[in-house]
Amino acid sequence: MTSATAVRDQPVTRDEVVDTALRLIEENDISALTMRRLAAELGTAVTSIYWHVGNRDALLDLLVERLISDLGNVRYAGRTPRARITSLARQWRLRLWEHPHLIAIAHERGRIAAMFAPMQQALAGELAQVGVTGTKAATAIGALQFHIAASVVMERTASRGPSAMVGDPAAWPASYGDPALVAALSAPVDYPAVFDLGLSALLDRLVP
Repeated sequence: MTSATAVRDQPVTRDEVVDTALRLIEENDISALTMRRLAAELGTAVTSIYWHVGNRDALLDLLVERLISDLGNVRYAGRTPRARITSLARQWRLRLWEHPHLIAIAHERGRIAAMFAPMQQALAGELAQVGVTGTKAATAIGALQFHIAASVVMERTASRGPSAMVGDPAAWPASYGDPALVAALSAPVDYPAVFDLGLSALLDRLVP
């Protein structure tokens, strides 16, 4: 028998069930998560899975709670509010990039607002340090949140095909006077660099 299907000597725990479900989704997609496959991965009976986490819907709720908890523990650093906002935005972008299937589950279960709440609260605290509060802070947080999410969506879209988001040099006139520009636009996009440039431009406007 493989380790995935071997019968285990020790009883399964709730955390193990959630961890294994998370791994199945992250390595495949949501369709890979069935109670039967989960039981096989853990080397236990399907009834044991139901005992610890309830049905599949209850398990999905637990996975979303795990995601929200993980996003609430993002560590960021910096000596100024602007530096800390930059660090926070980069870390959130990375977390969103790492968990596409869980984010899709959060969306389906109406938990996107809860998912973004930790980031919003952290940003609000940093903006308050520079006197940005109330509706101005809400607009600033919305702009930063949109920039982070849009960056992830754009990069995910590009990753689905080798030619996605890459320019065609033939679309430019042969006489165009900036061949370096044409060549650069025809190469794969450096998404982290583009993200940082946009973030810097936003903060120039948002953080006094």
